[in-house]
Amino acid sequence: MHTHQHDVQALSRPAPQNAGGDFVARTMSSRELASLTGKRHDNVRRDILAMLSDLGADVLKFEDIYLDGRNRRQTQYLLDREHTDCLLAGYSAPLRMKVIRRWRELEERDLARAATGATGTKVIGEIAIMECFTRLLKPAPSSQLAMLAKIAENNGLDPQFLPSYAIDSPPDATGGSSMPTMAVTALLKRHGVNTSAPAFNRALAGLGFLQARTRQNSKREPVCFWSVTDKGLRYGKNITSPQCPRETQPHWYIDRFEELVDLVGVGAK
Repeated sequence: MHTHQHDVQALSRPAPQNAGGDFVARTMSSRELASLTGKRHDNVRRDILAMLSDLGADVLKFEDIYLDGRNRRQTQYLLDREHTDCLLAGYSAPLRMKVIRRWRELEERDLARAATGATGTKVIGEIAIMECFTRLLKPAPSSQLAMLAKIAENNGLDPQFLPSYAIDSPPDATGGSSMPTMAVTALLKRHGVNTSAPAFNRALAGLGFLQARTRQNSKREPVCFWSVTDKGLRYGKNITSPQCPRETQPHWYIDRFEELVDLVGVGAK
């Protein structure tokens, strides 16, 4: 709490700390109280000892050892908010106000740290879920970019550091730009293929280009959907919808759909 350029704190009874090394119980040292009130430290210590004696409190629970600028062991006292307020009852209003304002600063700083820690933990968790989703369902780069932007939005972060676009193309493409895609129903109609979308999808699954997946809806009922496999990424990609981010929808590259139709073995009407 109170810091001096030459002080090296060697707490004999440090306040409890969490795993991150932050103090769980906020305290104010007698040295800081002396600095805030303009009183001599020995006088503040005397006031604290008198107060603790009146309260019948164990002085050793508040006592702390620090090293001064000459590396000498000195005694100070660490008071929580309750005991600080009790001590200030005997001080003038201006002095009490200085300490009260300092407490408010410390408490607001603690709240800000807690909020930052919670946000950081949430972001890490959301990114971990996204990475797992990416490994399992292989969404297109544009969908991954949209998911990252959504994570930033959900946590009040600025997404401007993200790329403005992503290239969606087959692994063997050399053009350096995205290739247009369409859903299977639209492509079957466009090419006049004599089969239904469900039948075509089953045929693609038989060739190893699609894989059936399931998820649970809000009623915990199973919902089936298709996902393009590694083998199928030569002909299509997986996209996700912001309205339904837990499943993928296959889209197929327009320029390669005729080749895909030939592999399935169905012809035009």
